[in-house]
Amino acid sequence: MLHILVVCTGNTCRSPMAEALLTAKVKKAGKADQIKILSAGLAGDGAFPASYGAMMAMSTRNIDISAHCSRQLLPDYIEMADLVLTMTGSHKRAILKLVPASAGRVYTLAEFAGYAGDVDDPFGGDTEVYRQCAEQLEKLIDTAWEKILLLAGDS
Repeated sequence: MLHILVVCTGNTCRSPMAEALLTAKVKKAGKADQIKILSAGLAGDGAFPASYGAMMAMSTRNIDISAHCSRQLLPDYIEMADLVLTMTGSHKRAILKLVPASAGRVYTLAEFAGYAGDVDDPFGGDTEVYRQCAEQLEKLIDTAWEKILLLAGDS
């Protein structure tokens, strides 16, 4: 079983969208018994729903994240993960500082997909900003998908 952890700041925008997109891709590929996805936030203190913009961006893809509840990133989540995908380089550095032994398993999503840069936080933006963020996440996930399948044991 491949465990993937997706991390952003508050676990209300980017990481819930990435988790939902990855989960939908896993289900569509019939890999739910091989790949598990979890998301968390470095500052995800408290249990909050996904932001309205994130819910709307996912609903246009027929994905419902209305049941999402934010969770605080715990060292246990990092230690259990085979792959940790962050939204920014600063998230990656914070995780490596928190759990140094995770080096080699922590990447920014863009880096894992073979690109440079971060996935900017849409928090506080309008629906178009969230739509653009979801589109960026989807493209990065699509690009990284074959690598994820290889990690899950598909060749």
